This record gives sequence, C-alpha cells and structure tokens, in this order.
Amino acid sequence: MIAVVLAGILALTTPEPACAGPDISVTALHVHLVKGSAKANLPDRFLITADLSNVGTAAQQPGIAQRAELVRGGSVVATQPLPSLAGGITYPLQFRVFRDPAQRKDPLQVLVRYVLDEPGKMPVMNCSGANDELQKIF
Repeated sequence: MIAVVLAGILALTTPEPACAGPDISVTALHVHLVKGSAKANLPDRFLITADLSNVGTAAQQPGIAQRAELVRGGSVVATQPLPSLAGGITYPLQFRVFRDPAQRKDPLQVLVRYVLDEPGKMPVMNCSGANDELQKIF
C-alpha cells in the first residue's frame, strides 16, 4: 500500500517533458548595475544576463537561425544570436541597457524572448512556444 502511494506521489512530482524534441526556453534573467555619474553626465549601465536552455528531449539541428531579443516598452532594443542547442544545454547571453542616473529609483522592466528565424521549422526546432519569453522587474 505504501509503495502504491509513494509511486503516485512520485508520478505527480516528476515533470513530464512539454513535448518531444527540442524546446528552447528562457529560464533565467539576472541583472548587474554599473553606476554612472550624474555629475559627469555618465549613464548607469545594466548588464542583463539571460539563460536560454534546451529543456526538450532532443538536440536542435546544427546551424539553425535563431536569436534572443531584449524588449523594453514594447520595442526590441537589442538582439543576440543563439547557437543550436543540444538537449539539457543552457547558453547565457548578455545585453546592455543604459539609463540616466536620475532614473535609479524607477524599476527596470525587461523581457527576453526566444525567436526562431525559420518559422517553418517551429514544431521541429522548438516544439513549445509556452516558455519562449521571461519578464522581470528589477
């Protein structure tokens, strides 16, 4: 009886892959602030690191055209190319954002999204779009 209950609990806590094949996901966002100087009119520089991972069950084809985009205020402000990822691999990308030191008290809202540049390969190279973006407020 205990074995049946434990097996049921284990089945509930073991995540199933969202889909078979590669599945690129934005899994983390981190920020590091390098303060500028209001007196010298130097902006603050934010270094935003995004982790993109293949959380799927298979590797992507080599040479697939894809990228990550940094979005602020609804507009793409920067892009970074993303190499093909094998299953279970995480690839960090870094973006820079500059802001006036007078805005230090304002929250910094960023969104990073994964973009497959070959949309016809969507189900094959990224089997789920549910985890293709991550937004955070710093």
